[in-house]
Formats: sequence, C-alpha cells, structure tokens
Amino acid sequence: MKNVYDEVRLFYEEDIEWEPIIKREWVEGFLRQKAWQGSPDNELRNSWHNIQMLIIYLIHSDADCLDELTPKEYSAAIEWLSGHIPDYSVSIESVKYFFEVLKEFYKYLHSKKYIIGIDEITRAADEIAGGNQLKLLNEDSGEEIGLFSDNFDAALLMTDELDRKVGETVERLMVKIGTYFQQEEFIDDFDRALYLYSGPFEHTNDDEQSDFWLGFWDYFLFDYHLITTDEKPLKHFSINQNGNITSDERQIVEDLLKAKFTVFYINRVLGPDWVECIDLFTGETLELPYPDFEFNVLKKILFYGHLYSNGVVMLNYITTVEVSPNLRKRIKDEVLRQKLIYEIQSPNSTMEDFFDRHALVVRHTIDVLITLAKVNVTSAFQIQKEFPEIKETCLPNQQVAELLVSLAHDYGFSLHDTNLIKKLWYDYSQLTSVTLRKPGTWAAAVIFAYAQINGTNDIDPDELADSVGVSASSVKNNRNKLFDILQLQKFDPRYLSEEGFILSLFVL
Repeated sequence: MKNVYDEVRLFYEEDIEWEPIIKREWVEGFLRQKAWQGSPDNELRNSWHNIQMLIIYLIHSDADCLDELTPKEYSAAIEWLSGHIPDYSVSIESVKYFFEVLKEFYKYLHSKKYIIGIDEITRAADEIAGGNQLKLLNEDSGEEIGLFSDNFDAALLMTDELDRKVGETVERLMVKIGTYFQQEEFIDDFDRALYLYSGPFEHTNDDEQSDFWLGFWDYFLFDYHLITTDEKPLKHFSINQNGNITSDERQIVEDLLKAKFTVFYINRVLGPDWVECIDLFTGETLELPYPDFEFNVLKKILFYGHLYSNGVVMLNYITTVEVSPNLRKRIKDEVLRQKLIYEIQSPNSTMEDFFDRHALVVRHTIDVLITLAKVNVTSAFQIQKEFPEIKETCLPNQQVAELLVSLAHDYGFSLHDTNLIKKLWYDYSQLTSVTLRKPGTWAAAVIFAYAQINGTNDIDPDELADSVGVSASSVKNNRNKLFDILQLQKFDPRYLSEEGFILSLFVL
C-alpha cells in the first residue's frame, strides 16, 4: 500500500508533464513537518489531496505565482474543481477544510521564504467560507465590458469568437449553479427531486444515464419546488446569489427565467434551417431550428421541455418521443383532464398555472402512455365526484393549525404540503363542530389523513400519536371523522400533493 509520499512522487513523476509553481520538495517538506508534529496518516493524505487539487487548478489556469492569487481567483478555483474533480463535493464544510489546509501549507511556505506572505489566502478564506454559507465571489474585474452590456460591440468579434465567449459564460454559470445546489442544505431537496423525477417504478440503464441526468437538471432547475420556500431552484439562485455572479451571467439567468414548459410537434418544414411547430395545448405556432431527425419521422415526434428562444442564449434541453397522431391526441386529452383535477384544488387556474405546479406530471403521463401502454392514466372519479361545499363559518382552532405546521416540518413535508394540510383542517372546521380536548389529537389525525390521501405509507400512526403525547386510538378515530365529513378518498384532488399526483398516475 502506497504511503502519502509515494502518492506525491507518482503525481509529480507520472501525472503532470512539467513541474508546477508548487514544487514537489515544498509539498514533501510540509508533509514531513506535519508528520513530525504527530499528524496521523489519514490527515496527511487529506492535506495532500487538497493541495493536489490546487495544483491541478493552477496548471489549468496557467498561474505562475502563488503570491499573486486573489480571493476571486481562489473562488474561481473552487468552482472549477467542483466541475472537474469527480469525487470533490463542494459544501461550506469542504471549502472551509480546503482553506484550512492551504493556510497551514502557506504558513510553512512563508516560514521557508518560498512565498512573500499569507494575507491573500487568509482574506480569501474569510470572504468565501468565513460564515455559515459558502459565498463565491463575483469575477467581474470592473474593467471588462460584458457581452450583453450597452457598450459591447459584437461586430468587433468574429461570430465563432462570440459563440465561444457565450458558451464559456454559460458553462461558468452552470458550474456555479451546480456548486450552489450541492451544498448540504439542499440534500433533502435533491433526494426528493430525484424521487419525483424517477417515479416509483422508473429504472434507467447505463446507456440512458446521460439523458436521464440532463432531463433531471432541466426539471430540477425549472420545475421543482424547494421544500422550505416553494421557490423554483433557478429563481432561488437568482435571488440569493445575485451578488456572486457576473453581469453576463446575471443576464443569462434572467433569460433562463423566461423559460416555459412546452409540449409541441412539427407542423411543417419552412426551409433547410427552420420548422413550424404547434404547441399541443395552446395551438400557438412556433418557429424553431430544424431538429436533428430524418425527414420522414419529423411529424411523428412529440417534443417537450423548456423553451426560451427569445432571449440571448439557447440552452434548451428538449425530450423527444415518437408517437402516432392518435397517441398524441390521447396525451393531450389526459393532460387536459389532469388540469381539470388541479382546478378542483386551485380554481380558475390556467394551463400555464398547471404546468408551473405540475409539469412533471405531464412528463410522467407521456412516459406512462408510451412505455406502460395504459389506456388511461387519469381516474374519472377525481373529476366526476361531487364534494361538500365549503362556506366559511368559523376560524379553525389556531393551536391545531400551529401544531400542524410544526408536525409537517418534522415529517419533512414541503411548504406546499403544509398549505394543503392547513386547508384540510380549515375545510373540516367549516363543515362540523369540532370537539377539542387535546390539539395534538386533531393535528396528528390531519397529518395522518393527508399522508393516506397521497399514498404515503411511511407515517406510523402510533409513532405520530406518541410524538404529540396522545393515544393512537384517538388519532385513528379523528382520522375517520375527517374522512367521513369531508368524504375523503385516496388521491383526493382537493388535497393532492406533488408526490400524490405523480403516484396516482402509476397506481390508479
């Protein structure tokens, strides 16, 4: 088994073609000093791996002096490493440790007179990872004219050069966005989004992995709703990281925020470069670049994804499926029925409103109709059933309402779920007089009922009752009252969550 010095030797002798500005003897001297001070082998290896990442970035960036690196360049290094080092996960913890290692290493180099000082690395550590949240720095120099500023003259650049600059800006932006959402605070959101996007029975083989992840990120950035804020991730990024991106990147984000989920097909070819498309649900005509398909299958393809062709950058990831005209009509009919289901929960909603909340339902509907060959994916009862009319007669008990918010958070429900849970309690309170002895009994019953409506089987009523200090039998009795008075059923459209809507496509 190689020791850390073997790893250093192999890296300098085999992995790089010339010696970088951080010399091999500097690294070995630093590691030996740490070993003499009693550092264990795993700490030496971790220190070396972080120094090694810096060296790899410095080779990439052609840097020639450690003393000239600024905090913004260290920020750029972190962003670059997050996109090019496979096992490097960027978080506030990993970046803090990265700087701890580098500060210790630079102190050693300064003591040996290899560098002038440690002021810049200390300042970089404070500005980027000195708080509780990672703060990557704006790379604007203040001198460079942005690609989309009023003073930028695109005519001075060759088209290929302009395309290259736009492409590089987009790539930098995507790395920043990816880095931001890899932080620990978004782990639950990432796992939830992956579950929703995969569906309960979804499997992908190795050949499909690339398309799977492209589609997932398209969904995550534009359609997913964050658990705690209900914001779309791209919108959340634009608000919270506005000061950490360049003016060009900011312009691209603004363009991307105009994207709309669209399902469309080709109506006719306009020439060698353009085709006329029809929005399946609005009938609107769209002129789009000629897609990479054989002419004889063009009119059999159904396209869906996000379009933002009127802005400054084209970054469309569009999913395509081959369908017959009859199947295309069935897809349209199913989605229109789903929109009616959503209107029961959110009256007067437009098709755009439905897509804004449930674009993933449309994706899964298309997939189910094609791959599972189901006749229908939408249950008729959800539309045809008549529900009790709700007229405001009182304010629901606020102790229960407050406890519902607390329990919803404890059980990992989203803000959108929490609002539906509160609505369930509100509606029940309008239809009957509630006998209230222990607020926890009703709060637990509402949570349990909501979980059952949406097909969630991982909430144990006994554990739920115990968490609020009431009996399980009283929770179950109140759950039965809720179902009876509100005439609740599984996948009830009045209280259908994002998870519940998707699950209903597969099991009804």
